[in-house]
Amino acid sequence: MPKETFIARFSLIIKRLEKGPATYEQIAKYLEDESAIQDRDFIISRRTLQRDIRDIYSQLNIEISNEKRGDKRYFIKTQPETQEHSQRLLESYQIVNAIHAAHDFSEYVFLETRKPKGLEHFYGLLYSIRNKRVLHFTYFKYPDEDFTNRIVHPLGLKESQGRWYLIGIDAKDKKLKTFGLDRMKDIDISKSKFRESYDYNLNALFSHSFGIINTGKEKLQTLLLKFSYNQAQYIKTYPLHASQKVIEENRNGLLIEIVVFITYDLIKELISFGEDLVVMNPLKLRGEIKKTLTNTLKLYK
Repeated sequence: MPKETFIARFSLIIKRLEKGPATYEQIAKYLEDESAIQDRDFIISRRTLQRDIRDIYSQLNIEISNEKRGDKRYFIKTQPETQEHSQRLLESYQIVNAIHAAHDFSEYVFLETRKPKGLEHFYGLLYSIRNKRVLHFTYFKYPDEDFTNRIVHPLGLKESQGRWYLIGIDAKDKKLKTFGLDRMKDIDISKSKFRESYDYNLNALFSHSFGIINTGKEKLQTLLLKFSYNQAQYIKTYPLHASQKVIEENRNGLLIEIVVFITYDLIKELISFGEDLVVMNPLKLRGEIKKTLTNTLKLYK
């Protein structure tokens, strides 16, 4: 059975249990109905459900149990603070699944033609991270325009602006680096495990970063950003950063605050808003944005 079917079934089981506890019979009926709707086979036995529950926990950290009050109903036992992250990962799985299945719905579902590459490696990389397997692969580095052979100890996967990146320790210099999945090829998941224990807290490391750049040299700063009234509605429903806080809102626009490291990725994002954004603070960043826009205008003379 294709991996996409497993992922889609995991998603359906979680979706059903998010509505409330359910017996095996209720879950099976829900999967049977979805099989007819999606024209796929999601029907499972009790034994397969138990296996799926173990896989959902190992891959998504969502714990499902059926030991509550002895009524044999399954329910999600995951703590709220971990559920949001697991849900985001599940959404990413669903995106991968949707891209693979797009040809079946091309008359009704319209995906970006610039679809991300390298997603076929996602499942294998996740396996190597969880099992501390050494990775060997060939990597294309844009500045050098050349392929190099890499040996990496994988630690995590990060999404940024429609692309996915592997975070790991380069065995050559023992430095933490990011590798674009779209630039990785000839990936070999070694049978041998790396023994080193790394004390990087990746969640903390990137919690105040925008994008994948985090050298550890930047200083955490508070930004005041003023958006136009029309753009404000989008920024409120799709925040620029997790730290986003509304300071003021009126017919003149929206003033927000974010606490981040100022990196190249962030500057590119801010510039993309054009006339709909004014950087109020810090003044140094305001000057950098102004300089970049001025140089851009020169290209059109």
